[in-house]
Amino acid sequence: MITKLLPDAEQLAPIVANVRAVLDSRGITDPVGAVIQNMRANAQMKAMQGVDAWLSYGVYLPAVERIIAVHGGEDEADFLARTQYPIQVIEAYTVPGDDLATLVAADQFSLMHQLSVLKNTAEWCLNEDEQLFINLNDFEQRLKM
Repeated sequence: MITKLLPDAEQLAPIVANVRAVLDSRGITDPVGAVIQNMRANAQMKAMQGVDAWLSYGVYLPAVERIIAVHGGEDEADFLARTQYPIQVIEAYTVPGDDLATLVAADQFSLMHQLSVLKNTAEWCLNEDEQLFINLNDFEQRLKM
């Protein structure tokens, strides 16, 4: 069972509301697309320094990638077949019905670990008690720098 650092929609609500307000004030009508674009730009900048920014999303990366793929027009079944990510990991780290909140949760996870986890860390804990981990390098089709 996945228990480690799951998203909490209630705790995320004020942050998500702030992100929406900022994007609305800029006239952005596709907040998820804008956040994805920002994530890609940040990943490209970090890649120039040898950092795989996608790995910093840790356990949230499969959920983030699903949002990016589906938002870009890929069928979810095709995404799952292509990446082979475990559906239970995607579901555990998704805020149901709110892609923006999921992306915000992933960003919060990344920020929380920036000072305490080595860059380019690929193995992340899903449940400490059961010693359940995911190694993102096991998924050849994942987003990479």
